[in-house]
Amino acid sequence: MSANHDVLLEVEGLRKYFPIQKGFFKKTVAYIKAVDDVNLRVRRGEVLGVVGESGCGKTTLGRCLVRVYEPTGGNIVLNTGDQVLPVTELSGEQMRTFRRSVQMIFQDPYASLNPRMNVLETVGEPLRVNHIASGRELEERVAKVIQQVGLRVEHLRRYPHSFSGGQRQRIGIARALVVEPKLIVADEPVSALDVSIQAQILNLLKDLQAQQELTYIFVSHNMSVIRYISDRIAVMYAGKLVELGPKEELLARPKHPYTELLLAAVPRAVDRRRGHRTVTAGEPPDLARLPSGCVFRTRCKYAHDRCAEEEPQLRELETGHFVSCHFAEELSLGGVVPRVKSLAA
Repeated sequence: MSANHDVLLEVEGLRKYFPIQKGFFKKTVAYIKAVDDVNLRVRRGEVLGVVGESGCGKTTLGRCLVRVYEPTGGNIVLNTGDQVLPVTELSGEQMRTFRRSVQMIFQDPYASLNPRMNVLETVGEPLRVNHIASGRELEERVAKVIQQVGLRVEHLRRYPHSFSGGQRQRIGIARALVVEPKLIVADEPVSALDVSIQAQILNLLKDLQAQQELTYIFVSHNMSVIRYISDRIAVMYAGKLVELGPKEELLARPKHPYTELLLAAVPRAVDRRRGHRTVTAGEPPDLARLPSGCVFRTRCKYAHDRCAEEEPQLRELETGHFVSCHFAEELSLGGVVPRVKSLAA
C-alpha cells in the first residue's frame, strides 16, 4: 500500500461476489460479480464522484468501503493521520475507531430513519454506541450538529413522520457528521428528493466540506449531480472501474466509450445547439454471466475482435487519468464543457 499521507483511503483489488444458490441444499451454482477488482485512491479533502447506470456496482462499492457489506476479496486501507487501519481485517476497538472515522449517508431518507426514535436519539446513537458522549454532553453535541445542517434545536424531540424528505435527509447528514468523521460515503443522497431540495442538500454538503475539511465519496447515477459536486470522477460499468480522472479532463475529453455515452445522455437545456440527446444502446450485462474480454463490448460501437478475447486493464494514459480500453489512445470521443456553477448548467 501507498505511504502517501495525502491519500486517505486506498483500495486494491476489491471484490464483492454474491452467491447464486439453487436446490434443496442451496448449492452455489454461480456468483453475481457486483464489484470486481476495483482499485482507487481517495485523497484528503476531495470529492470523488462514482457514477454509472443502475446495477453497475457503485452502491455495493460504497457499502463495502464502510463494511456494511463484507468484501469477498481485496484490501482497503484507511490512513486517519494517527494510524493506518487495514479495514478488511478490523475487529474490536480498531473497528470502533474505523466507525468513528467513516460514516455513510443513505439514499432513502424515509427508510434510513427509525420511526420509533426521535431526532436526539437518532443523531445521538453513534455517540452512544461508540462511547464518545452521553447525557448532557451528548445532547449538546447533537444540538450543535442539528443547527449546522439547517434544523432547529426545537426539532430534537420530534419523530421522523413530522419531517419532509429534505429535512429527513438533513437528519441523516447530521447523524453521519456527529462523530466528526474523516470520510463520508454518500449513496445517492439526493435521488429521492425534489429537484429544488436536491440543490439545497448539495449546497449544504459542499458548505460542510469546506467548514470541516471533509472527504466525500459521492455515489450517483446522475451525471449532472456528479458534475456539480465532484473533484474527480470514477465511472463504473458491470462491477468494474472503467475510467477515473479529474472532472474537467474526464468531462471534456473522455477516454472510454461508456463515459462518452453517459455524457451524451445528459440534458443540456442551456445549449440548444447540441440537438437531441443520445440514448445509450442496449442493456447492461447479467453480472452472473459477463461477456468475455471487455464487459462493455456488447454495447460498444468501437469494439474489435481483440475486445472479445482480452480483458482490458485499468491503466494511466495521462497524469491522474486512468482508463480500461484497448483503443483509448486511438479514439476521439465527444465530451462536454464542464460548466458547473449551478445544477442547471
